[in-house]
Amino acid sequence: MYFKTLKALLLGLCIVSVAAVSWVSSSLAGEGNLDQQVQELIQQNRALTDRLTEVEQQLNEMKAVPEPSRAEGVGFLSDLEDHITINGLLEFGAAYHSTDMNHSGFEHDSDISMTSVELGIEAEINDWVSAEMILLFEDPSGAINTYEDIRDDETNFDVEEAFITIANPDVTPGFLRAGKMYVPFGALLTHFPDDMGIDSPLTLLLGETLEKALVIGAEYAGFTVSAYTFNGDVEEKGDDDENVIESYGFDANYAFEDEDCGLDLLVGGSYISNIADSDWIEEIMHHHGADIVDYAGGAAAYLHVGFQGLFFDAEYMAATDHVDTMTGVDHGKPTVWNIEAGYNYNWWRNLEIALQYAGSDDCGFLRLPRDRYGINFNQEIFDNTVLSVGYMYDEYATDDELDRNTRDLIFGQLAIEF
Repeated sequence: MYFKTLKALLLGLCIVSVAAVSWVSSSLAGEGNLDQQVQELIQQNRALTDRLTEVEQQLNEMKAVPEPSRAEGVGFLSDLEDHITINGLLEFGAAYHSTDMNHSGFEHDSDISMTSVELGIEAEINDWVSAEMILLFEDPSGAINTYEDIRDDETNFDVEEAFITIANPDVTPGFLRAGKMYVPFGALLTHFPDDMGIDSPLTLLLGETLEKALVIGAEYAGFTVSAYTFNGDVEEKGDDDENVIESYGFDANYAFEDEDCGLDLLVGGSYISNIADSDWIEEIMHHHGADIVDYAGGAAAYLHVGFQGLFFDAEYMAATDHVDTMTGVDHGKPTVWNIEAGYNYNWWRNLEIALQYAGSDDCGFLRLPRDRYGINFNQEIFDNTVLSVGYMYDEYATDDELDRNTRDLIFGQLAIEF
């Protein structure tokens, strides 16, 4: 509107000038210098016309530049959108247990639960610094007879992880991570539901360790090495100072992927100075009010191979020292393994079929089965929506804390990710 008004005023001024020329011509018709004055007015009118043409060109150029749209993000909100990512995971599960007890017949249990709700926030602060926070709610009530009396049935979100990462792979392969996180011990490979509401993988129960830690490492050409330290919650006999950083660990792995031939590979190993600091062993210790005599190290080795939809995963995890408690009980060297193989078949949407064999030694006090056999189907039913249905059969050792012989477990889970 402003441009149209300005153009109209200039055009009007030009018309007035032409009229003025005509009026002057008629009023000066009888004078001797008429021709000279008319020529001067004509030159002025031409200069004004040229100026009008120049202004019109400038107006057209200004109109060609698009104005900012109100719909486009600008300023602070635009910066948030460019630097912050929010993602989430919701899992709803159901399980049925039939347990053959050694001395009390059979027990049948079933339950449905919102097994987990996860909300993650990632922020790119600058080229070197990023931050990540994960809020998590887990409902363990579906795991009848196994974890229910140890796990608290909380209904609030907890800050599961919150850490800062300093890294710039374009400049250096090194990185530093500090905060509350799962330390890199083992790979915890599984294609089965991995939450308490169904039944957690044995490697996850023995090795998953959530701590406030400092991790230093490097990534280069598929190789990743890292070292970490933290102050664990499980102290050894005679250690009166709980505020000393004494726990540490290492992890090294190599990852390779070739999309053209459909091959991917992951192989690695880990060590932790005190495996009793793992979340599950720590909860068992606190449940029984027992402390360990000495720190017990732990080691893990893992392998994943995928080719043209086929996959094979194997992981082995063990304590390198005896786990002796202050009650005088020697729990040996807890050991677990997990082997899974299967195939991804895209018949309508992707269907993943996974077979599992897992087991343990010296893990009766941890309520882990001696042998486990399982099958699981993960069917993608919509984008980012997966329905899982499976079956597990567990056999327990004679030292099982719950005095179980065998167990049949049928489960289902619906998971969505955004």
